[in-house]
Amino acid sequence: VLDFARPIRFDCAPAALNDVCRSAREAVVAAGAAPDIALDLDPGCGELTTDAERLRTVLVNLLTNARAAVEGRSGDNGPLITLSSRRHGRHVRLAVRDRGVGIAPDDIGRVFDPYFTTRRTGSGLGLAISKNVIEGLGGTIGVSSRLEAGTEITLELTDTPERRT
Repeated sequence: VLDFARPIRFDCAPAALNDVCRSAREAVVAAGAAPDIALDLDPGCGELTTDAERLRTVLVNLLTNARAAVEGRSGDNGPLITLSSRRHGRHVRLAVRDRGVGIAPDDIGRVFDPYFTTRRTGSGLGLAISKNVIEGLGGTIGVSSRLEAGTEITLELTDTPERRT
């Protein structure tokens, strides 16, 4: 909550991006038995100058949301959740894709608003804080979704973040 209420202080240094992704996945998998989270990591991602712990926290939040979205679904046709990384020159794209319930078209524009939630147990702060962190690192966060088909949250980051504090 403090990350939303006050300016975020970043501690940026070179970080192995795929290691950050693996660590986030391990944290979420350790918190519950199913479903598993598939990794599709670009071996060429290398390092990125970022606040690795803040980025890891964002990924844990996104993966936790994805798990809630696929609850009760069958993974017979492949992974229900995938975390991927891709490098394009100085830019890196991370994506969390799920094959869950999706987001209603009327709600898609509000998912990053503070206190907006459709979950009974949600606070509505997770995605708002995630947006603040990613934008504070000089990146962008986006969402696309189709009801009953799933959701993809994408993070676009650069090797030379223009940090806001």
